[in-house]
Formats: sequence, C-alpha cells, structure tokens
Amino acid sequence: MYWCGSALSFGAVSKMANSVCLSKLKILHEFSARLKSPGGADVMLRHLKYNGMIGYGAGSQVRHSSFRSSPQFGHIDDHPPVEIAENPPEWKFVERLLGPATVPAPKAQAHYPSGWRPQQIDAAQRDYFIARTRNHMIPVYLESKFRGSKKVTVVRKIEGDIWKLEEELRGVIEKAAGRKIISRINEMSGQIEFTGAYVNIIKEYLMDKGY
Repeated sequence: MYWCGSALSFGAVSKMANSVCLSKLKILHEFSARLKSPGGADVMLRHLKYNGMIGYGAGSQVRHSSFRSSPQFGHIDDHPPVEIAENPPEWKFVERLLGPATVPAPKAQAHYPSGWRPQQIDAAQRDYFIARTRNHMIPVYLESKFRGSKKVTVVRKIEGDIWKLEEELRGVIEKAAGRKIISRINEMSGQIEFTGAYVNIIKEYLMDKGY
C-alpha cells in the first residue's frame, strides 16, 4: 500500500505502525516521545518509507551503501604496509588448480587408439597447407543452413594454392558420392565449402596426406 501526504493523525500513524510490527523496530523512548510531539507523524512516516516498510516497493531489499558513499583511500602512508612476494612456495598448490594456458602437445606414439594421427613435418612445404586447430584437429566442420534442410561441409585454415586443394577434394568427394557436387571457395578467409555432409571423407583424405 502506498501512503501519500504528510498530514496524518497520531491514530493513523499508530495503526500504520501496528501493520508493520512496530514492536520489532525497537524504537527508543525519545523517539516515541517525539512521535507524540507536533510533526512527529511526519518523522514516523519518513522513517517507515526509508526502511522500506511502506510505500512503493515495500518489502524489497534496501541498499544503504555504495562505492560513492565509501570513504576515500587517502594517502598510502596512512595504511599499513603490504608485503608483495613473487613466486611464494605456496603458489605451487594454486597452480595445481589452474588449467593449462595452451593445449599440451600429444605424446609421440606409434599408434593412437582413437585413430588420430599427427601432422607431418613437411606439410608446410607443399603447394597448400591446412593448419591444425589448437586441439590438434583437422579444421573440417559440418554446418546446417535453412533450418537444417541444407548441410554444408566447410574446410578452414587453408594457406597456399587453395584452388588446387578444392580440385582434389571435389574429385575425392564426387568419386565417393557418385555424383557432381557444388563447391565455393573463399580465398580471402581461406575456406572451402562443399554442399553436403562429407566431413569424414575429407578428414580421412587430408590425414592420409599428412595434414
């Protein structure tokens, strides 16, 4: 309930205070005496509004402080000194909880159970180059367009002769699919798009070539 105006009688204020459990406010004896004095009703009304007991938004949390009302820091000499330690011995316990900044390189093995193979060292010396992702994966993705009615396979992070790579991949896909396909080259961003879902075919071909 929203109360407006300031000309309230002592009886009206008393009823208002009872509705908000005035006994729990622990008002001092001086404040009670002031309530009965001329203008005491206005003081009581402002107090109830300030504490969110009545008025618009009554019952909601009231914020009484902010950074603007906080005291200023002042001069640094007025504060106790702070010791700054670099690489304390306790930091090793914190480092155990922190994740690595970069994905660690996989350990060299003759065979990986998942079928993953690392990129060959001479891959960057060829006519075209496809960089691995930060997770050491080949950047070939399947995208859905037109609310899933169209599938597009995208090859990214291509450098060098992108036209030669598109010709090779289109030949491999058409041989596996048994039909002609549509492709689009974006030379500026280093991407090739093929209409259809051919992620596994392209990844297997590029991995066999050492990319």
